[in-house]
Amino acid sequence: MEMLRFLITPEGTLGEPYFEEEKVAEKQELLPGAALAAFLEDEEDDWGGDAPDVSAEFARLGHLHEEIDDVQLPLTADFAENADGTLTLMRWPRLARPAIIPAAVDGKTVTAIGATAFSNSHIEETHFASFASSPISYSVFCMRMSKHLTVEQLDEGGPTSVSLPSTLTHIGPYAFWHCDNLTEITVPRGVSALPAGVFGECSRLEKVVLHEGLTSIGYLPRATDQVMPDVGVFAGCHSLKELTLPSTVTALGAHSFNSSGVVHLTALDAGSAERWSREIAVATTAFDHSAALLWLDKADLHGTVLYRIALPVARDKILAGDRKFGSILRVPVDFFREAPSYFDALAQEAFRLDFSFRMALVRLQYAGGLSAADRDWYRNLLVQYFDRAPQYMPHTPGENEELSYAQLFDFLDAQPELSASDMSSLLRTAGLLGLSSDLLAHMMEIRTLRFETVTGFEDLDL
Repeated sequence: MEMLRFLITPEGTLGEPYFEEEKVAEKQELLPGAALAAFLEDEEDDWGGDAPDVSAEFARLGHLHEEIDDVQLPLTADFAENADGTLTLMRWPRLARPAIIPAAVDGKTVTAIGATAFSNSHIEETHFASFASSPISYSVFCMRMSKHLTVEQLDEGGPTSVSLPSTLTHIGPYAFWHCDNLTEITVPRGVSALPAGVFGECSRLEKVVLHEGLTSIGYLPRATDQVMPDVGVFAGCHSLKELTLPSTVTALGAHSFNSSGVVHLTALDAGSAERWSREIAVATTAFDHSAALLWLDKADLHGTVLYRIALPVARDKILAGDRKFGSILRVPVDFFREAPSYFDALAQEAFRLDFSFRMALVRLQYAGGLSAADRDWYRNLLVQYFDRAPQYMPHTPGENEELSYAQLFDFLDAQPELSASDMSSLLRTAGLLGLSSDLLAHMMEIRTLRFETVTGFEDLDL
């Protein structure tokens, strides 16, 4: 495949075209292991998992030929011409500097980022069709594909930022795999699918902007397929805390959020709170090992939250086969299939205080689809377990616990259905807990303002 090669400037833009000199190519043929690499290139048999460790062989031979180890090629960005005359970026060097991808090169539009283009190892996109054939890791896959694998000669962890042109319509598998310096990225509007592993193991990635028009995220296997565990688009993105999915997304693939740091996931939708406007296919493994996830929002196209679902902090401790609580593990997947009433029923039937208490907080605040009976149940739960406020109210570690009681009391006071009996129960619990006189005075003042006819006899227990 003929390549257009350009040097990279310190600013991260394309520099002058680079034409490889014949003497450099001749020196390359003398590099240790070149004969073995050539042999593997011509070898037609599939060696499977028994393929030799080519990189280890190179390293061993390197000690015997140290005099030619210093042959270094200039660092270039490589583009390949597509059948329609547009260009695909095949490779960008792993320099720790910005990467600014142009919209056109030599008058030809750049429409695609190829598979593994920014990765520390490169495999052509055509070879990835075989990755679903058996449950293997990415590293084993690379070993099996070693005769097609090339490795970056200089690896500084990848670009610190990537600017993608609006002309893009395609991004290949594992395009930004292990870009360790990348902190944020915007996916252009013309890209409709993010295939396997695109942002996998981008450990410092904090912000990803996805636009309307994106329909598919990750690889969605058939029920009988087994896939290697590294296919997740956001797998290993430990610094990514929040993500918004466009209203056009209809598929979430295998291991999408495996070991990610996503705490708050929002899905936009044009439908009502009671039902989704579209069918969304979600792989059963999409949220495996996603214990960081605590909040799921369904929001309208303006970003206004219709309803919110809460998850327990210790969700990863629940056993999948648990008859009563196993269903809580499936909440992130069910979120895209079920109406909010399903989760209200689950909070009562699979009762766990770390789940039900948190659900009460978010469902009373974002009450889309909440029935009057369920509202009463949630409110009564918070009154009954008012003494657990420091355990379940959102707060900063080390913060005065009394602030949690004050926050929960004010939250309950904002509920129009709160009764005089509820208020008395809250005051009684506050007295038994020995809360400060200032907080008790505040609670009694609110009680008096809200319920002028209450006699005050219930306060004698304090």
